[in-house]
Amino acid sequence: MADPTPTPTPTPAPAPKTAPKRGVVNHALLDELTQAEAILAAAAPADRATRLAEGGIDAAKVTALTTAIAAARTQAAQAALGTTGKQGVTAEESALLDDLVNKIQEVQKRARQKYDATEPVRLKDYAVGQQFYNSRSLLEQTATNILSKLAGDTLPGITPAKVTALQQALADYQGVQGDQTGAQSGATTARKQLETAVADIVAKRREIQFAADAEWPHTDKANAGIRAEFQLPADRVMK
Repeated sequence: MADPTPTPTPTPAPAPKTAPKRGVVNHALLDELTQAEAILAAAAPADRATRLAEGGIDAAKVTALTTAIAAARTQAAQAALGTTGKQGVTAEESALLDDLVNKIQEVQKRARQKYDATEPVRLKDYAVGQQFYNSRSLLEQTATNILSKLAGDTLPGITPAKVTALQQALADYQGVQGDQTGAQSGATTARKQLETAVADIVAKRREIQFAADAEWPHTDKANAGIRAEFQLPADRVMK
């Protein structure tokens, strides 16, 4: 006799969570700039500007906020460019690493050609059999050691031009780290400056909103539309 109990439907496995992508500039800071621009737009009509000026928000304060927002937008762009510049340098670093490793391995092959059968102990001088590319410091030191060795040793096929090319590959690889550090430092500085600038913009924006809250109080329902433009609560004072 068949089992009358239906086979339970398995619960589907939850979809894997994906971490949100982080932008090069904090979106909350950019949102603050957008909000401040909206408040400026709300204050722009001549009749509103007149009433706000009577309450202490004169043209100089509006101009100060406008200028601060423009400067902050520039800082945000600098932060973004610095970060993408770092990413570009990282890609360049990978290519330079490959070039340096390839040149070292060519020397190692020639060292084996010369010493593998007769003096295998000398292969240690050329890091043969070693994982010399496991870290930046080890790779740079290995290249330096091999160049020092080549100054007093000749290997078949390793011409002075190839030794010079190896020296240049090492210098290029060492140099890109400084470029990467500089790009990251510039982006970090720009982001810190942006954070400071936005804090000042928020203070200026809120000053205008507080003035608008007083000029167009929530107790008068006719003010609902203008309060919405100033992003003020419809039924209470601004906190």
